[in-house]
Amino acid sequence: MYAFINSGLLGLPKNYNKRNYPMRKLIFLFLFLVVAFTLNCQAGSASKSATQNFAVVIPEGWTRFSSSEYFMLTREGVFSQYILVLQRRVDEPFSHTKNRLRKDMSPKEAAGIITDELSSDDNLVNFQSLEYIPVKVGGYDGFRIIFRYQDKNGQNFRTAFYGLLEGNWFYSLRYCALEGKYSDEDLKAFEKVVNSFRISDERPG
Repeated sequence: MYAFINSGLLGLPKNYNKRNYPMRKLIFLFLFLVVAFTLNCQAGSASKSATQNFAVVIPEGWTRFSSSEYFMLTREGVFSQYILVLQRRVDEPFSHTKNRLRKDMSPKEAAGIITDELSSDDNLVNFQSLEYIPVKVGGYDGFRIIFRYQDKNGQNFRTAFYGLLEGNWFYSLRYCALEGKYSDEDLKAFEKVVNSFRISDERPG
């Protein structure tokens, strides 16, 4: 799980220290528990990112992990499964591929760039792309890819990833889980998040 959270798609600094994984994991888990008990976001209500210009509905049974950088939801804990919604500028370079997104790209072309970025990430071992289909994401033209991979500890993960281009921005929504935790129930909850996705008129700086 740590491997994908730290992947280039999240825009973390290239010199981000990947060592001391166990301590970082414990700190992250502690922060999650603290935040989980202090959140006042209610399931079923629209929740807007404070620093980005999108909103989604939080499904029943899921808790929002409050962060100024990430819009993340989880049901049992982020090391079992999570839903992550992100926004990045179209012209922002990726960490693992020289290819760039463009505003005029088709969903299929954009999916190819994202797949190239993911498959080029050494942290995602044995990356396998399982599916690509064009879809609507909250009414916008987009795509869905499903893939699986291993982290460097040998744990297997599966991810359903939605993406769309709108103006100067690329938006992504993903559900990632350990293979044993990946479930139809969670996928249905994730679909509710995807279908509720809305972009506001206000653009962040």
